[in-house]
Amino acid sequence: MAANLVQEGQQLARKVLFYQSILAVIIALLFTLMIGENSGISSSYGGLIAIVPHFIFAHYAFRFAGARQNKLVVRSFNKGSKIKFLLTIVMFGFAYQWPSLNIMALMVTYITVLIGQWPIMILVSRVKKSA
Repeated sequence: MAANLVQEGQQLARKVLFYQSILAVIIALLFTLMIGENSGISSSYGGLIAIVPHFIFAHYAFRFAGARQNKLVVRSFNKGSKIKFLLTIVMFGFAYQWPSLNIMALMVTYITVLIGQWPIMILVSRVKKSA
């Protein structure tokens, strides 16, 4: 049962990350076509800043499950949250070092991909229930 919960959580996280990646690529392509290459690259950085820490968090969040491993679940979840937060800060720091960064493109993509995880999660869950 516990292993089943971990597998379901991992599958949901993979699907959400996959669709977030597609969303980031679409936005980056739109910025590239509408504004230019520099904006597209900045937009790609924004997508990466949203997706990479989320991937690390998902890895830690779904490592353990079950009542017997309750302390491990909590520790792993907390560790994943801290790493996600620090990695996000570090990645933003590196992005802001780039002299020709289009901050608007970076932030629009970051925020859209970050907020997009909730509707994506709801849609993926609904598709699973109806299947």
